Amino acid sequence: MCFLRNAIMKFISTLSLIMILVLNSGFSFGQGRVDGFYKGKGNIELAFGGGVEFASKYFAGNDKIGLSRKIYNSSLTVSTGLFDRLDLYIHIPYVAIGDQNSIQDGSLFLKYLIRKIELSQGELSLSLAGGFSSNLADYQTEGINAIGQKAKVLDIRPIVHYQIGAWFATAQFAYNYKFDPVPNATNASVKVGKATGKYYFDIWYENLYTFGGFDYKGTPAPPSFRELGVSYHKIGGTFYKPLGQRLGGYVSSAYVLSGRNIGQGPILNIGLVLKNM
Repeated sequence: MCFLRNAIMKFISTLSLIMILVLNSGFSFGQGRVDGFYKGKGNIELAFGGGVEFASKYFAGNDKIGLSRKIYNSSLTVSTGLFDRLDLYIHIPYVAIGDQNSIQDGSLFLKYLIRKIELSQGELSLSLAGGFSSNLADYQTEGINAIGQKAKVLDIRPIVHYQIGAWFATAQFAYNYKFDPVPNATNASVKVGKATGKYYFDIWYENLYTFGGFDYKGTPAPPSFRELGVSYHKIGGTFYKPLGQRLGGYVSSAYVLSGRNIGQGPILNIGLVLKNM
């Protein structure tokens, strides 16, 4: 019991320290809700970092206009294996745009391994993830420095993960039910990469499509920015390198190819990952 109590106190103090570092240092950009790998029962991972988006253009509706801004982000992601076939993800982002900054929309997801199939070459796994996200603060939703839409979202997504040796490919699709007045959306992504004991890298494509909604500078004018319909086609990549048995570092980048009511520009990020806590 003493060992368990000490372990819990160590985890809480470490988490508190990381939150202080994240919220008072550079900002990062969190990528993704869940992945195709499983942590293993009892394992805990913490990922945090900082980055910036240099948005030099903006898609007002589907028309590109010259609207420039920098968006700084930070995020903390806690993931753990509750059981060998069940993982938990908690994600907390922080956003700063112009004179506005706030904790944004936190999320909690569960991912369950439905089936694992051994193939003649490689292994295929089928999973189902579900979660809920909501704003964690009463942040600004209007104007060019809007932090977000205060969206409350129910997310259900099947995940297909194929692995042959160190190479892998992951595909997932989600329906996002968003409570009024934020319009509903679908989200799909494909990721390919390689995971070894010495390094990890991936490249990915993601699509977000929102049903209906209003457009920035559109006719009729949007009653509020919460009712904007946000869509995009985005590509990116990540490189991760272990820095020890329990610590690793990553760099990542992304770019919006096209979209609706979203900025366009390079997104650069750097961060650390603590494993097997």
